[in-house]
Amino acid sequence: MSKSLEELQELAERDGAGDPSTDSPADSPDEDGEAGRADRGTDDGNSRALLGRTPFSAKGFVLTVAVLLAGLIAGSAVPLVGGLARYLGLFAAAFVLGLGRSRRAYLETAVAGALAAGGAFLLGTLTTGSLLVGTSLLADYGLPVAGVGVTVGVLLSVAGVYFGRDLRAGLTRDIE
Repeated sequence: MSKSLEELQELAERDGAGDPSTDSPADSPDEDGEAGRADRGTDDGNSRALLGRTPFSAKGFVLTVAVLLAGLIAGSAVPLVGGLARYLGLFAAAFVLGLGRSRRAYLETAVAGALAAGGAFLLGTLTTGSLLVGTSLLADYGLPVAGVGVTVGVLLSVAGVYFGRDLRAGLTRDIE
């Protein structure tokens, strides 16, 4: 028991407050902003760099939903092929997001694409023909029908962001 208490105190001292008077020169930041520790290969040095980073941003999610919905609406405005063109609009909107963003936002895009495409798929099913036929179709095959829309939305939106980021990386890379 006392051995584990000593280990905890040692860890607290090592990872403590970061008082500049007690920091050794090996702990001072180098030109990259990372601490120049001797134990750089351990998880301790890398965990500090990951603190504060979240894979999901509320502002980014709202922006992503808005852009993907705009792409779906613009794609569905195409006469005669609006049902298929809406998904092309979803891909194009996600592609534009990938071009414009500097950070990876695959989780936000996947959730927003699922919500937008699933909602559009369900609304499209309810508004085709008559309300009774659409309601009957959803009552009989609701989950598989919605699952198709959600799956297609996730795949197209994530692929759009991926290809947009890939093009952005190719355009901003220096030519050697």
